[in-house]
Amino acid sequence: MTSPRALVLRAPGINCDRETARACRQVGFETDLVHINQLLKEPEKLLMYHLLVLPGGFSYGDDLGAGTLLGKNLHVHLENELEQFIAEGRLILGICNGFQTLVRAGLLPGAFSSTLTDNASTEFECRWISLAPMPGPCIFTRGIEHPIELPVAHGEGQFVLKNAHELAQIQANGQAALVYTRNTRQASPSSAASTLGNQDVAYPANPNGSFGDVAGVCNLAGNVLGLMPHPERFVSSIQHPQRRAMNKQGDGDGLLIFKNAYTYAQEQFLSATSYAFSGVDVAAAENVLEQIKDTVRATHGPEVRAGMGAFAGIFSACSLQKMQQPALVASTDGVGTKTLLASQAGRFETIGHDIVHHSVNDLLTQKATPLFFMDYVATGKLAPQQIAEIVKSVAVACKGVGCALLGGETAEMPGVYLSGAFDLVGTIVGTVDLAEGWQNGATVCPGDVILGLPSSGLHTNGYSLVRRVFAPYPLETVFPEIGEPLADALLRPHRCYLHELQMLQQNVLIKGIAHITGGGFAGNIIRILPAQTRAIINTLGWEVPPLFSLIARLVKIAREEMYKTFNMGVGMVLILSPEQAEQAQRLLPELLSVGKIIEGSGVTLQGDML
Repeated sequence: MTSPRALVLRAPGINCDRETARACRQVGFETDLVHINQLLKEPEKLLMYHLLVLPGGFSYGDDLGAGTLLGKNLHVHLENELEQFIAEGRLILGICNGFQTLVRAGLLPGAFSSTLTDNASTEFECRWISLAPMPGPCIFTRGIEHPIELPVAHGEGQFVLKNAHELAQIQANGQAALVYTRNTRQASPSSAASTLGNQDVAYPANPNGSFGDVAGVCNLAGNVLGLMPHPERFVSSIQHPQRRAMNKQGDGDGLLIFKNAYTYAQEQFLSATSYAFSGVDVAAAENVLEQIKDTVRATHGPEVRAGMGAFAGIFSACSLQKMQQPALVASTDGVGTKTLLASQAGRFETIGHDIVHHSVNDLLTQKATPLFFMDYVATGKLAPQQIAEIVKSVAVACKGVGCALLGGETAEMPGVYLSGAFDLVGTIVGTVDLAEGWQNGATVCPGDVILGLPSSGLHTNGYSLVRRVFAPYPLETVFPEIGEPLADALLRPHRCYLHELQMLQQNVLIKGIAHITGGGFAGNIIRILPAQTRAIINTLGWEVPPLFSLIARLVKIAREEMYKTFNMGVGMVLILSPEQAEQAQRLLPELLSVGKIIEGSGVTLQGDML
């Protein structure tokens, strides 16, 4: 194979397929016109191509529902192949109604919805418009630094956004790849302009009435683009009413979209000298490092002798000489499927706090002080801005707990992770002086009191169940019980108890500490109980936050299972003598009385638990 291959999809209602195939061939793609029914018989053949194009041309408003049917076919019958296609960095272009099909197939951000009916004028539109490329990850618009002209020919396409936050998120992510801009050659606005509200660009320059003037949207990785205007209808100057061309060869502006696709596919998949031939983008990884270096180095104190850029980090242990019996304490964990919700919401600024705070809390059960942290971020296809946000959030969290982000790894593994998915794992190292003689739970005895520190929410456990519970509801949904959007409630970061425990340990004697994570009270408290002791948890000792009650109500899950899966509003448990417990509650009034220690074995939950 010497040239990248393009598949132009044919389906009922599409009538721009031959024009689109011609544009692909004009820039060098080996191009096949393939009917959707052929592809459904042999879906694996999709992976023979580097570019998939969904042309436009459905009837006005898609009266026959052909676009919706095509979207369902793609989602139901080609979901796995399309996910692999995108994860490997291959390109998808949806034009006009092909763009709408991408949305219905779930291949473009679900944060917005767009309709197949009713543009601003509620009339069939056929006109020339101007588009401005916007900064962002979009591969199809790379290097285009000036407005371009393209024709529109549709009677649908108005974006309907659920709220202003979603538009702001798309714009902040750089996913609004092309926007309508003013064209002084167009006629003055018609009466339809008044229907567009406070848009920057009025009709007819913005012919479908898109909010934010959005004409094209890409995914976070930039390799899937949907746009309403028709680039295939302006690949040559003879197609323009005034015979305009972008160069002496007579090329039209629309050809730039296809040229960028061809150049990318050639470099990524057919260059034998490029690591990207296997789907790994080294340049993207270097871009990430450039974006995060200052934030990471801000966590480094004089103890860090080698950090970013070194093959291995060096952390000076000179400060440990002050201890009589210095020991290192280490823990490794991951955020789990909470990362999928972060990707779904397009919010990555707090996910690093989850892994750092979880890890610090684990160290605290050994009375250890954190020294340094190592992070690992893995994805199928690097989206530099997204990965940079994740690592920056890790660095900010490290700085907040006085811990150096000594180093880490960003791994790109095409075919292992689905499109948009990532994994976040961390290793923390701390220190403790064994001369203090403290062993977690060793002196716990009947008569001791169990206190709890409130959690900030779900923390990092139970998200596989939570995602199933809330799958039918948009993340913008506000349930009366919780009084805030689901995204805010579900993505609230794991609370860190470092400062509270350090203060308490300086003033009271704590006998046992348990971090309430997966396994709940029973699964974690049992780990620190000595023989012949039993923990009784009184579930009436605190008010369970409404989010947990909402989960139980929606799925009718047994209360025992709730307390086994979730922290139920208590993130850290401390065991003290009654006298020390009273002193601790005077110092820290938020401490909850959650139970007691008696003779016996195991952990028992008592009370009306929900």
